Amino acid sequence: MIYRIFAIIALVLVTIGYAIYSQKSLEGQIVSDQKAESVLARLPNAEFTTLDGKPFDLGEFYQIEKPSLVIVHYWGTWCAPCEAELPELMNFIKRFEAQLEVKFLLVAVNDEAIKVTKHLKSLPIPTKASIHWLLDNKNVYRDQFGTTRVPETFVFSSDKTTLRKFIGPQEWNKTMFFQTFDELLQISTSKL
Repeated sequence: MIYRIFAIIALVLVTIGYAIYSQKSLEGQIVSDQKAESVLARLPNAEFTTLDGKPFDLGEFYQIEKPSLVIVHYWGTWCAPCEAELPELMNFIKRFEAQLEVKFLLVAVNDEAIKVTKHLKSLPIPTKASIHWLLDNKNVYRDQFGTTRVPETFVFSSDKTTLRKFIGPQEWNKTMFFQTFDELLQISTSKL
């Protein structure tokens, strides 16, 4: 009888401990201190390549587009966690189709345009959202961003200030992400 009571108490304690751990883990992904996560204070000057081989200059992009929020997502077709995360990220991006001032720059590293294009055919890509598919094959800008592994996601404000960095694959369908990005958009818009 005493063993059953100890077993039940142990099970309850493990369950409570796991619940606390899970909550802290998610809060750490969403609400963690930006300075501890990001090596960037501001968006670096960079010139990526588009999938059709044209240059894509970030400085020029900011001057022309005047974005309120820019999300730079590093990924690769060779990266299993990236491939697993990408459909959910596309659904997250779809939420911003009506907000054209929110720009998404999806940067494939160590990849070929033909492989990226082929992979994109299998995804439900939002057609009205502002997405730019870019390449960083020589890791020049990946190093400037301080990206050590993919996927990694950076969020920049209208004045190119780093607002957040998300390391590793994320569960983009969580309500907390929607709330966090709404708050980041408000912060960025107030800087205009």
